[in-house]
Amino acid sequence: MIETCKDDPEGIVAGAHVLDNPIWHSLNGAHQSLALTDGRAARYPADVSPFMTLPADATGAEWEALGRLAGPDPVLIMDAPDGAPPSWTLVRRVPLYQMVADEPALGRRKEEEPAFPIEPLHSADTGAMRELAAATKPGPFEARTAQLGVFLGARDGGKLIAMAGERMRPDGWTEISAVCTHPDYRGRGLARALTERMIDGILARGERPFLHVLTANDNAVRLYKAMGFTIRRTAANSLYRPA
Repeated sequence: MIETCKDDPEGIVAGAHVLDNPIWHSLNGAHQSLALTDGRAARYPADVSPFMTLPADATGAEWEALGRLAGPDPVLIMDAPDGAPPSWTLVRRVPLYQMVADEPALGRRKEEEPAFPIEPLHSADTGAMRELAAATKPGPFEARTAQLGVFLGARDGGKLIAMAGERMRPDGWTEISAVCTHPDYRGRGLARALTERMIDGILARGERPFLHVLTANDNAVRLYKAMGFTIRRTAANSLYRPA
């Protein structure tokens, strides 16, 4: 397991920031109990998340280890280090903005109550969460994705109409993810209200929120900037097919 400098609020580990490789730091930290590993290669179980990871200085042998971990699954890795075996095929590369915010910036809040009450989601809600994710495509959402952290939702009667949750947890940080609203309920401030509630919970733990958003999703980027997030860097999700 990696050792993180607990006294460093910026999350610097061995000269690099934990947000430069958040999946690897999550699987070697808060999500270690979920990690499947082969040496320094690591992945989540397929029914939790499709993400896999390597350290930034991965060797060719460690890429091979990742291939063993992947088995028949494609390899989805954020910010893939150099050195993928030449026999592997890069299927797709999706650019993302990584956005962060500090507590003062996050003071720009809406004062009105959301149109529908917000409540915690639990394992019994998994079916409804997956149905909403299938309808809105916020990113991978598998049978056990909700085990990654806290999830909140809004309902209209018994119907789940919006949700947001936690995903990667490198030391000192928590990623807000799976923010989505059913198409019939968009434009009512639910995404912002849910994100603000997630922020409150993260700050209450003494951590800082971050998130990833597609560079092409202008509406989401504008919303997060209005809430106090700034773009830290451009990242990318890369999907490989091992030989």
